[in-house]
Amino acid sequence: MSAFCLVVFAAFLGVVWGDEKYIVATKQGKVEGSLASNGLYCEFMGIRYGVPVKFKAPLEPPSFSGVYKADARSVLCPQFPSNDPLAAPSDTEDCLVLNIFTSTPVTGANTTLPVMVFLHGGGFGVGGGSPSFYGPQYLVSHDVVVVTLNYRLNVYGFLNLEIEGAPGNAGLKDIRQALRWIKDNIANFGGDVDNVTVFGQGSGGTAAIYLTLSESTKGLVHKIISESGTLFTPESFDADAKATASQVAKSLEVLSTDSEKLLNLYTETPIKAVEEAISKQMNPRSVFLPSVEQVFDGEEPFLTDTPINILTAGKNHKSFNPVPIITGLNTVEGLICTLDYNTMTSQMDRIKNEDYSALDQRSLLVPKEEKEEYRNIMKETYFSNVTSDEALIGGLINLNSDFCYVGPMSLFSELYTNASGLPVYEFIFNYIGNRNLGRLLTNSSLPATANKDELFYIFELERLPLPMDENDARIVTFMTMMWTNFAKFGTPTPEPGNGEWLPFPHHLEINLEPQYVAPLTVDRAYFWRVFFYKYGVDKFGREN
Repeated sequence: MSAFCLVVFAAFLGVVWGDEKYIVATKQGKVEGSLASNGLYCEFMGIRYGVPVKFKAPLEPPSFSGVYKADARSVLCPQFPSNDPLAAPSDTEDCLVLNIFTSTPVTGANTTLPVMVFLHGGGFGVGGGSPSFYGPQYLVSHDVVVVTLNYRLNVYGFLNLEIEGAPGNAGLKDIRQALRWIKDNIANFGGDVDNVTVFGQGSGGTAAIYLTLSESTKGLVHKIISESGTLFTPESFDADAKATASQVAKSLEVLSTDSEKLLNLYTETPIKAVEEAISKQMNPRSVFLPSVEQVFDGEEPFLTDTPINILTAGKNHKSFNPVPIITGLNTVEGLICTLDYNTMTSQMDRIKNEDYSALDQRSLLVPKEEKEEYRNIMKETYFSNVTSDEALIGGLINLNSDFCYVGPMSLFSELYTNASGLPVYEFIFNYIGNRNLGRLLTNSSLPATANKDELFYIFELERLPLPMDENDARIVTFMTMMWTNFAKFGTPTPEPGNGEWLPFPHHLEINLEPQYVAPLTVDRAYFWRVFFYKYGVDKFGREN
C-alpha cells in the first residue's frame, strides 16, 4: 500500500515524496500527509479550510510557507460535555479543519475519483469530524476520496440576532466554505471536483439537505445522502432564533431581547460559561439551529427563505438547486431520546403531574386558544396510559419517532420528489448486529433499530472499536457499495440486472436480505402531517 500511494501521488498528482512522506500542494501552501497506521489509506488531517469570524461567515485560510504537517486528529469546535461517544468537550474556536483520505488505484493519468464529504451529526450542538469517530477505511476501499470536516456548533454556529454582527447560519456557511476549498484543491488529492457527494447522519444529514436550499451552494455538490436527517423537525429549524438567544441568556443572568446586548453577552462571555448555559436547556444538543437570515452588506447569506417555502415553490425558487438523494432512517429512531436523562425525566415528571405543556413541539406554533385541545389529542394518542414509567417512556419514544423522524421524512421525500423531478432513494435500516451503536447506547432489547445504528456499517469507530462477524461484514459491504455506487453513478444500483433499488415511493429495507417494505407507521406519519400543516406552516411563514 505504501508503494502504491507513492506511485499514484508521484506519477499522477505531482506529489513530492520520500521516506513515507506525502506532500500535496494546495491553494494556500503544501501539506504533508502520511500512511494511516492500519496501512490501508493515506491521510491528511487537520487542514485548515477557513478562519472563523465570530457568528459570521468564515474567511478563506491564509497562505503559508514551508510544509504543514497534516496530522491533527482531535480538533473539535466549541461544545459542552455530553455522553455521546461521537463528541468531546472543546473551547477551541479555531476549529475549521477538514481531513482527506485516499488510497484507491488510478488506472490512467487523467483518472480522478469521486469525492464523498461527510458531515457529522450531534443535533447541531456537539460532535466533530475526527477520524477517531469516523474511520474511513470501508469507504476508501471502493475507489473514492473521503473528506470529513468540522463546522461551528450551537451558539457559535447558529446565533441569529437579525443584525449584521450575528446574521445566522455560520455553521452552514462553514460547510459552504469547506466545499469551496474542496473545489479549489481536491483535484491535487486525486478527487473529481465535478463529482462531489455530501453525506451526513442526523443533523449532518439535515445540513446536507440544506445545501440544496441555498443559492450560494450551486455547483458545489452533486449528490446528497442523509441518514436520519430531514427538514420540518423540532431539531432542524428555528423560526424565532432571537427568542432562543434571549431564553439561553437567562441562564447567563441577562434578561434582554435587545440584539446588541445579546451580541455583547455572547461575544464577551467565556466559551465554557456559554456552553454550560446551553447544557442546562431542554434538549441541549439542539438549542441553536438553522434559521432564515436577513441580508446584510458584506455577508453572503446562506438561507433566505423557509424550507417549506422553497420546496413548495420548487424550481421556481431561486434558492432551490436539487440533486439526487438517498435518505432513510432506522425503525425506532426515537429511542435516542432516552439518552437525554434530564430532558426525559423532566418531561415524565410534568406528564405525571398533568402538565401537558411537555408535549409542545418547537416546530409547531399552536395558538393559545387551541393549545388545550392540541395537548389533549397528544395526551390521548401517546399517553393514554401513564400508570408506569415504562408506559411514559414508550410514549415519549413514539412521540419523538413520529415528530422528529418518520412524519417529517415522509413529507420531505414527497415534496422534494415533486419539486425536483429527481430520484429520492429511501431506505429503512433494519439490521441488528454487533455494530448497532444506538442499540448499544440505549441498552435496548427491542427487536428494532435505533438512531446511529446504521452508521458504523459505513465507518469504523476507532474510539470504541466494535466487533464484526460475517453477517456484519455483509452489511458493511452492501451499504458501502450502495453509498459509493451512488457517489460514482448517481444511482446505488448502476447495473439493474443484478437487482435494482427503485426510488420513492419505494422503500428499501436494508437487512441481510434487502427487500421493499411499506413505509413506517403510515397512520402516525399522517397524524403528524395534519398538525404540521395546521400549525407548522404558519410558524414557517407559509401562506395557507
